[in-house]
Amino acid sequence: MVHRPPDSRLLANLINHEKDYTKHLTALFPLSHAALAALSAYAAASPSSHPASPAHTIAAIVDVLASADDAFQRYTQAIDAWREQLVALKVLEDDLSAILRDRDILVTRLIKASKSTRDAHRSSRLIAPLSSLGSASNSSLPSTVSLSGHSPANTNPKLAEAQAELQACEAHLAAKEHELDARRITLARDGLGARCRALIDCGKQGLKVLSGDGSGDGSNLSGTFG
Repeated sequence: MVHRPPDSRLLANLINHEKDYTKHLTALFPLSHAALAALSAYAAASPSSHPASPAHTIAAIVDVLASADDAFQRYTQAIDAWREQLVALKVLEDDLSAILRDRDILVTRLIKASKSTRDAHRSSRLIAPLSSLGSASNSSLPSTVSLSGHSPANTNPKLAEAQAELQACEAHLAAKEHELDARRITLARDGLGARCRALIDCGKQGLKVLSGDGSGDGSNLSGTFG
């Protein structure tokens, strides 16, 4: 399996822009509240001789506009929640990058350990014939056969340790990659879904503003001012 380290620069760029977006949206709410207060004051000072007068209509619409502001504030909160999920995703990506760096170190360590084991095994094969010539007995022959019968990992503790560490790292890496994939799916489904639902709620409130009576067809408002 080919492991590709995630590039978090695009994700970090998205997080920064979403942060700026919510910052500017939040700055609009005091201005909107002030505008609604001014509209309410204007409606209160307007003539209200009969129930269908513009003063009564504007006063009713002020309440609907306030509800629209509340819905838009919930949309801003949904963006904030989405951004927090992006931050958590970036933490996972950074963790995965760190594990991949550790894996590279362990692979290098395993290569070095395997080379040292191979060199030691080659040296033992060269020394064995010399020791058999200089000895009157054949005691060196069984020890040579016994050495060659063992695996390199059994004769080199460093090699065995390097293999075990790399296997543990591979298992941890696979689990982290699975977690990251699942988090990305959840982020797209839940995070963006909540943001879109909040935006739909804003639209519904906007339709109420057009209708003036909650019907959503705009007939009441257009009839009053038309």
